[in-house]
Amino acid sequence: MTELRDVFLELRPELAVFLLVLARMVGLMLVAPIFGSRIVPVRVRATVALFFSIALLPAVPVGASAAVASFQKPVWLMIAFGMETAIGFLIGLVAQFVFAGVQMAGQLAGIQMGVGLANLIDPQTQERVTSLAQWQNLVALFLFLSIDGHHILIRTIAESLRLLPLGAQSVSGAGIGIVLTMAGGIFVIALKIASPVLVLILMINGALGVLTKMIPQLNVMVVGFGLNVAAGFFILGVSQPYTFRILEGAFGGLEGLLSNVVRALG
Repeated sequence: MTELRDVFLELRPELAVFLLVLARMVGLMLVAPIFGSRIVPVRVRATVALFFSIALLPAVPVGASAAVASFQKPVWLMIAFGMETAIGFLIGLVAQFVFAGVQMAGQLAGIQMGVGLANLIDPQTQERVTSLAQWQNLVALFLFLSIDGHHILIRTIAESLRLLPLGAQSVSGAGIGIVLTMAGGIFVIALKIASPVLVLILMINGALGVLTKMIPQLNVMVVGFGLNVAAGFFILGVSQPYTFRILEGAFGGLEGLLSNVVRALG
């Protein structure tokens, strides 16, 4: 019994290092695209987090065990676990901003087209969204996988282990400020993607308003609804290459943005 206790005391710093890496990975799994999807069972996500934590152990700096061993009180170790989870959460949240912008664009375009009444349950967020928002989200998801976006997230976690030492009791406010600034990019992406539909629908509604003055007998509600839907789907199909370029640019710069966030947090 004494020998087992001695072995545990010797392995305690290494075990704490592994748990801290696991906490950072769990934070990523909570919100990151693909990994944080609610359609993936919790057991699968937990297994993936455990596997990646073991695989990332060689990326941990050599002096991490000594730094963790300096925590004499369990409360400091618990604070460190919370900070590691928050770091992983912020990394996943930055990647999720692009998908939030895409979903907002689909919501805006769908409501203006008149298909906002046909709502679906998004399997990733369990929220009610328009069918158009669901389509745009799937397109963004396929593009994210095509550029190996999930690999970018794992590489960012590995880089953060080098730049942000395990067991940190706080993070820089500059990094959090950068994340909050990036959150404003949600509206920029949404307007860029939805702008062709919004502009066309605005022009059609303006033309219908003029026709109503010229021909009072015209039933604008009947004519306008079908016209908005048809024109909206037409311009949506024509503008898909434009949407792809926007998403490719957003996902292409994701690795650099995540690297800047990790450096700023340190």
